[in-house]
Amino acid sequence: MNGKISWRADLLGAAGVGGIVLLFCACLLWHNPQLFWNDDYEISILPVFADVARSWSKGQWPLLSPCSWVCGNLAGEFQYGTFSLFVNALIVLIWKFPLAFAQQAAALSMAHLFVLGAGGFLLARGRTLSPPLATIVGLVAALNGWIMSWGATDWFGSLGAFAWLPWAWWAMERATETTRSKWRFLWPPPFVYLVVTGGFPYTVGMMLLVAVWLAIKSLGETQRLSSIVPLSLGVALGFGLAAPAWLALISYVHGSARTTQLDPGSHWQWIVPPTALPGLIYPGWTVNWLDFANRLAPHAAIELACGTVPPLALLAALAFRFRSFVRHMKWELGLLALVLLLSMLPTAGFFRWSFRWLPLLHLVLVLLAAKALASFRLPPVVNWLLGLSVFASLLITYLSLPTNVGVPRYPFSASLTNPHPLDPTRLYLSIYPPPESAYRLENHPAPVGQITRPGSSSMWAGLRFVNGYSPVRAAGVGKAFAFCTHGEIEPSMADYLVGRQAGKSGLLATIGVDGIIIAKESTAPPPPPEEWTLVYSGAEGRVYHRRGGAYPELRALKSLDTLPNQGLGNATISLCESSRLSLSADVDVPEDEHTAVLALARPFFDGYLAKIGNERLAVTSYRGLIPTVSLPPGTHGRLTISYRPWWLLSGTTVAAISALIYFLCLSSCRLSLTKAKRLA
Repeated sequence: MNGKISWRADLLGAAGVGGIVLLFCACLLWHNPQLFWNDDYEISILPVFADVARSWSKGQWPLLSPCSWVCGNLAGEFQYGTFSLFVNALIVLIWKFPLAFAQQAAALSMAHLFVLGAGGFLLARGRTLSPPLATIVGLVAALNGWIMSWGATDWFGSLGAFAWLPWAWWAMERATETTRSKWRFLWPPPFVYLVVTGGFPYTVGMMLLVAVWLAIKSLGETQRLSSIVPLSLGVALGFGLAAPAWLALISYVHGSARTTQLDPGSHWQWIVPPTALPGLIYPGWTVNWLDFANRLAPHAAIELACGTVPPLALLAALAFRFRSFVRHMKWELGLLALVLLLSMLPTAGFFRWSFRWLPLLHLVLVLLAAKALASFRLPPVVNWLLGLSVFASLLITYLSLPTNVGVPRYPFSASLTNPHPLDPTRLYLSIYPPPESAYRLENHPAPVGQITRPGSSSMWAGLRFVNGYSPVRAAGVGKAFAFCTHGEIEPSMADYLVGRQAGKSGLLATIGVDGIIIAKESTAPPPPPEEWTLVYSGAEGRVYHRRGGAYPELRALKSLDTLPNQGLGNATISLCESSRLSLSADVDVPEDEHTAVLALARPFFDGYLAKIGNERLAVTSYRGLIPTVSLPPGTHGRLTISYRPWWLLSGTTVAAISALIYFLCLSSCRLSLTKAKRLA
């Protein structure tokens, strides 16, 4: 078979494996239509993506969100794939259809599972494995226990990134093949870009581990340093294309709650215990795992499910063909041992929960298993039957064991897309209990969230909330108000804000909060009646609005506790335009006034710029909470405030240069191939 026919056949085979993955998911959805609708998908991922779709529909780049302060910087949060062309294209497409929440989640996950299964197939075919064995690799890559019980049904960012890891691995292997042309470094960049922008630091670490492993393997086999140059160039170009994503994360994480308030005990949670390893063969194997509550609890090893056949095949090869198999697969066996060790060790720094290495473990294991089966030279029909066994084993596993591993499900209804009875022009602070316990389906079967809007669910209706779901919590308000990951604040902080800082000159007024929601479960006191009025009371909670109407988005402050001895001038402000990344207004400060301090009712992030005409103005902040601009007496003109952080300017520049280099090299490669064909 010539190269062109083989390439087309492999693409068809990859699409076929992706189709089998979709069929598998359809079977599970027939059994449980809510399969992909759990925990973070509900309270974080899907409402944010609804806001992203709204942003693109208005022609605005969704770097920031006006609907949450804690989760206001979508690019910096990283997990939302802000710079991934694939993720954003899927969001725009899926939100064109009138789908229910659970159906939107299913469509997002299944599209990525299709890509993941196809990539696993191509990776295996690139290693000269037969189509039936490559099919087994694709099935396990996409449908293993960790992906199905966490990535596809809860932590979407992990699936969004890992979907492209087999493709990146396949491309990086091609870059190390010395028999290929000098242009082989052009294979990795697009797939490296898709992994990095997919939204999961762990997967980026996995890809780098594979890249280093491939480099060491190439050096060991060729004894030439030049053999790893194409791989290094390809990976570097890929990171260059993705520069805005990782630069945003670096900037956003620095000094965030993720690095300053993280519980050290979390690095010991969800470590794979050695006693759980029989779960690779029998996922129902139950031993104690250390969970999110730092307690050892019995847990079925569904995350280790990989179709039963692969670990048995690997054990058979080690038992009956030990010397030859180890000699030929020593590099892959070393990688498997390393990844297994990483999944069993505590983590450090930004990373936590070592069992997140399991998707890579499954991929390495199934590649070894496929090579093991190839060494036995079984008839193709037997290998196809083994693939059917893998499919059946995984299907039975997920029909028999719960795939949400005890994480909460929330009774959110479609009515959350309707803002009633809340006001989209107001900025709300919501006081509610930890949703993972108070609002989970087992404890609260009735629909919830219409009033309190836990997590980032305010984004469904385009409401403006201080609260939001953020593991990073880099916004100043996230640290100052001691927000928890799911958007709630501690009762003592709630008492302080509502009881002592809700007055006319209190902290909430300074930053622009003109709405307060108090859940029925909260013991927080009502805000002072002389400043607030009760506008709604129901079974879920109470809603208070500040008297005198909603605050304008840009206003002149009358006083500041950080400038106790300095009078502040007045300013006439006429808002002209407001978008996610900028705001413009006509301003006028009288000659006989003091300096006016204008406050923008948005969360402060480094990178705001202000100017009147060609004159640049300094943008500072009030206690790191909101952007402020000082205007001297006599200032008048069109004030423009825009968000242009250094990482965005530097990242887009690096990405543009990398793209230019890539496409110039790609054009040169095509010219070389055309010339070679003519000479032939």
